[in-house]
Amino acid sequence: MRKDAGFTLLELLVTLAIVGVLATIAVPGFSMLVRHNRSVAAVNELHSALNYTRYMAITRNSYVVICKSSDGQHCNHGLADWNSGWLIFDNLDHDGSATLDAGEPILRVHGRSLARVPIVSNRSSFTFRPMGLRSVNGTFRYCSEDGRNDRALIVNVMGRVRISDKPNADTTLTCP
Repeated sequence: MRKDAGFTLLELLVTLAIVGVLATIAVPGFSMLVRHNRSVAAVNELHSALNYTRYMAITRNSYVVICKSSDGQHCNHGLADWNSGWLIFDNLDHDGSATLDAGEPILRVHGRSLARVPIVSNRSSFTFRPMGLRSVNGTFRYCSEDGRNDRALIVNVMGRVRISDKPNADTTLTCP
């Protein structure tokens, strides 16, 4: 006696219906996970660049600057946010304007950010000085698409960087 192997049309339709219901439940959760990972990646890449800048200032015993740049060759202080990219260079002449002059080595260039929302800061450049010397403090603000993953990158006066969901201990992070 021969037994038929396979699925009936009814079994196939029930299976497809179950898969469809599970997919409609999973897709919103997955898109929220993607948004969260995108925001974490954007904040972490800038956090890493700031820590690298501080490290280079200490190891080179020099003034090292991170500034907004869209072309990777010049500081562009007029950019509205840091999403276009940034460059890190050794400011050999220690000028206060934080501009890349001829002969100053570019240490690292970063292109467009992964962030889909603007990363804004209260400064257009940050100068890190060797250990023991006062650096420039400031705050970066990342406002996520859904408002659930808003973060602040806070650079203290010694150049240490921390990530927080508050700009300081007294206030909450406000995003437009």
